[in-house]
Amino acid sequence: MQKMKKIKVGVFFGGISPEHDVSLISATGILSQIDRTRFSVKEFWINKKGQIWSGNSVLNKVMIGKDGLKLADLSKLNKQIDIAFPVLHGQGGEDGTIQGMFEMLDIPYVGCGIASSAICLDKALFNDLMEAHGICQAKYSVVDFTYQSQIECENSIQDIQKTFSFPVFVKPARAGSSIGISKVKEKKDLQKAINLAIAFDSKIVIEESIENCKEVEVAVMGSSDKTIRASVPGVVIPAAEFYDYDDKYKNNQTKFEIPANLSKPLLRKLSDLAIRVYKISNCRGLSRVDLFIDKKENIYINEINTLPGFTPISMYPTLWKASGVSYKTLITKLIHLGLKR
Repeated sequence: MQKMKKIKVGVFFGGISPEHDVSLISATGILSQIDRTRFSVKEFWINKKGQIWSGNSVLNKVMIGKDGLKLADLSKLNKQIDIAFPVLHGQGGEDGTIQGMFEMLDIPYVGCGIASSAICLDKALFNDLMEAHGICQAKYSVVDFTYQSQIECENSIQDIQKTFSFPVFVKPARAGSSIGISKVKEKKDLQKAINLAIAFDSKIVIEESIENCKEVEVAVMGSSDKTIRASVPGVVIPAAEFYDYDDKYKNNQTKFEIPANLSKPLLRKLSDLAIRVYKISNCRGLSRVDLFIDKKENIYINEINTLPGFTPISMYPTLWKASGVSYKTLITKLIHLGLKR
């Protein structure tokens, strides 16, 4: 009996965004659990300057600061791997940039395409898209310090102070992992939060807070109407004021309710909305859809993450595990979805 040829998978991690270290943690999980009987793996590290490095035991060398890596020859990349698995969060990896490189090199890849990646990472564009499709979300406003004059920005901020109900969230438009996000309870603290947000992005989104709500996350997978499915929804119970960067990656005190203890009709509504948002955003492969439920059980879209955290205890794989799909099987399914795209 002829031995089955292994699929060559290139795992890309690191990147230029502030979420570089989060990417390394996600890559650690995937590299430790990928089915080596089916796949041969080549590792690629993207440093904070955007250079792509390869070699033997790349992640281990990066983690311990050991030399021995060489710059990858991108002209030969499509001969070295059959499919790319980007494990990159934020700008440079989740915004369509790396996906564009794979498209140019004619290499299949795991996850969303160029347009959906760019739109979903940009909270302003994503909010506008949801509004155009009548999807319920918090009241929001966009302030763009690149394309608006100083007077226009000041007028926008004054209008927010007059017309928005506080507290509000101030967010960099194109950052993930809750980096640069503040919850502002009083108008006098708004400018301080804006200053923090624009340290990460010149375009910011300000949203009214939906108070006393439940934060729900749904994992979605698939690349066509026949293959798209949603996981069981899960509730995030943050230990901090909101589910911020420290709460996600440092304090380890957040609690989760998986599956969510909600009525069956409400669970169905959450899953249906998550799939609808996934389709509207033209997502492929995988995404995690984040939603809010208020006291009256109204559902609001928060955001969608096209390359969510992927450690074995991250929400995306954990939600699938609760839905009957193991971490190792999930990796295999996502690779095969990428090959079929």
